[in-house]
Amino acid sequence: MGYYIVRIHASTWDLLRDLQRLHDLDVFSKTAKQLDDCLFEIHGLLSDEQIENLSKKGYQIEIIANAAEVAKGRKKGVPCLSLSPGDQSGQE
Repeated sequence: MGYYIVRIHASTWDLLRDLQRLHDLDVFSKTAKQLDDCLFEIHGLLSDEQIENLSKKGYQIEIIANAAEVAKGRKKGVPCLSLSPGDQSGQE
């Protein structure tokens, strides 16, 4: 089973909050933001199964990176993954 750093999009703030509260997922709360009136985003670390389950529930998932590859890079001293320009959330 693979794990991935992802962007999760939801249509409401409540759906975004439910990711941790109801689904007990590993999401990075500092990355939560509203993109427009009907689009909210948060980054997280999800397994293949979690991605599939959330997709079925209507969440939009964008895979940013394979977590195993990021970990290998960190061991080799490669600079931390930046999730978006100017965003240092990948350093948690």
